[in-house]
Amino acid sequence: MRRVQMQWFTIAVFACASGWGVPDSLWAQSVRCQLAASASKVFAGECQFENTTFGIELFRPDGATDALWTGTVGPQPIEISTYQYSAGPQLIVRTGAWYTLSEFAVSRDGLRLAWDQRLEAPPSQTDLGIFEAARALLGSEAVWDREDDRNCENDEELISLYCALAQATATAMGRYQHRQPAMQAVRRVIASEWPERVVGHRLMNFNNDRRTTLADVQRLFDLAAESVRRSIR
Repeated sequence: MRRVQMQWFTIAVFACASGWGVPDSLWAQSVRCQLAASASKVFAGECQFENTTFGIELFRPDGATDALWTGTVGPQPIEISTYQYSAGPQLIVRTGAWYTLSEFAVSRDGLRLAWDQRLEAPPSQTDLGIFEAARALLGSEAVWDREDDRNCENDEELISLYCALAQATATAMGRYQHRQPAMQAVRRVIASEWPERVVGHRLMNFNNDRRTTLADVQRLFDLAAESVRRSIR
C-alpha cells in the first residue's frame, strides 16, 4: 500500500503554573502527587488515586522548559506540557487520557501536582484545524486507502482515515498524540453513529468497512467538529 509520509518534529511549549491549595472536599475527586528532587534531576514520589497509590517519576528532557516533563506513573507513561486555549496556555497532564492540571508547584526540593480524573481536558481551536487538515488529505476517492493497517510510516499516495488524522495531529502538535481531543471526538462519533462498524480499533474498522463511503467520512468530520465547537475554550 502506498501512503503519504508523515513528518515528525518537536515544538516549544510555554510555562504555566499555579499554587497548591485544593480544598479538602475535592481530594476524593482528584489525583494528588508529591515528588522529591534527587541529585540525578529526577523527581520521584507517589500519586494518590481514589483507591490506590502509584509511584511516579518525572524529569525534564534536555532543552525543555518547566512546562515539559516526562516520566511514568505506575505502569503508564506520563507527560506534562502546555496546550493553547483562547484564554492562554494551560498545563495538560497526559496519562493515556488528557487532563488539565488543577495544581502544579515546583521548587528546588520537590514538585506537587493534582488533576481530576473525571474531567478530560477540553478541545481547542487546534482540534478544529486538525479536522480541516485531515479532510483536505482525504479530498477524493483516488487518495483514500480502504485497507488501513495503522502503519503510516511508508505512506506515499494513499492515506486512510487514521493516518490522515495522525498526520494532521503531528503537524499541529509537533508529534502524534493518540488521545488528542480531536482524535477522541472522532472516536466518540463513530461509536455513536456507526456502532455496527466497530469491531476493535474504531478508526481502522470504520475506514475499512465496505459500507463506509467518503461521504460518511466527511460527515464524520462535520459531526466531530460540531461536538468540539460546543466545548471549545
